[in-house]
Amino acid sequence: MKTLTPPLIRFALVAVGCTAGFRVALSSLLTQGHFNFVVPVAILFGLVMFLAGRYFGRRDNEYLPIYDVGFRFHLVTFLQYHIVSYGWYWFGFPSVHEHIGALNATLIIWGICLAVHAYYYVQARRHTIKHINRDELFD
Repeated sequence: MKTLTPPLIRFALVAVGCTAGFRVALSSLLTQGHFNFVVPVAILFGLVMFLAGRYFGRRDNEYLPIYDVGFRFHLVTFLQYHIVSYGWYWFGFPSVHEHIGALNATLIIWGICLAVHAYYYVQARRHTIKHINRDELFD
């Protein structure tokens, strides 16, 4: 079963670009002391990521109609966000107001949410035949 589909790869590239843009915007706002704009930028980032995932997820379903409850997109988002964000720290780009502890907390909380999603993904796979929902297979 092919799991790295072209729509998933395109989503990953868009997500890396959005995350890099978010890190630049966040660090710039914090460095300049515009703390009131941090939350709206974070909400906008989350909304853009959701809409990109929704768009490419629908394209992915047209390309390869497998039943995976969005887990592959969630995993790709988790991995790319943390790789870009930790890279941002390792290369010395963060603002003096950004602390690695916030990113570590995000990693832990999001990791727990991803583990719960993985559990539901495994449960959903038990009710499919070769990743295709049984109800859709026998219509």
